[in-house]
Amino acid sequence: MTQQWLLPRPWHSRRRGLVLAVPMLVSLGLSACSPALNWRSAALGELALTLPCKPDRAQRMVPLGGHKLDMEMVGCEADGALFAVSRVAVPPGGDADQLQAQWQAASLLQMKAQGAPVLAPLSTSAHALPLRVLTASGEAGDGQTVQAHLAWVAVGAEVYHLAVYAARIRPEMAEPFFDGVKAR
Repeated sequence: MTQQWLLPRPWHSRRRGLVLAVPMLVSLGLSACSPALNWRSAALGELALTLPCKPDRAQRMVPLGGHKLDMEMVGCEADGALFAVSRVAVPPGGDADQLQAQWQAASLLQMKAQGAPVLAPLSTSAHALPLRVLTASGEAGDGQTVQAHLAWVAVGAEVYHLAVYAARIRPEMAEPFFDGVKAR
């Protein structure tokens, strides 16, 4: 007796299998086309912002400008990049501009920035905060080369730090992130 599964299947049986397989293949193809940067709204303090992935939140004490400050952070990783926004309150009697300058110096020192950072206006949106974004290259914590787009802005008595870190930052990563920052 010949085993049934060894015989070639008739055309109508193969066609039925193809009809069943096509919707599955189409759905797999569509899911493969889903964007790596899925922009969504988020908030931190007085800022409304957009992040390309579901944000995580954290809080810790950090030394900055000779003070121990409570820093609140929101951020996520998508498409090989880290997107983060941090905020601290300006200490009583402190100066927001001085705090921003100290934070900038500490950030560049931490990433062992190489060369002169480039500072340029980025915001193209009429409703976004006018940010000047600093672009630098250096090292990530694991010693790998990293690019960074960084900005600081004072809103009221708080200073915010916005950052994108990646091996290579593309415009479609940085522009929506920085253009999406608005005061609430």
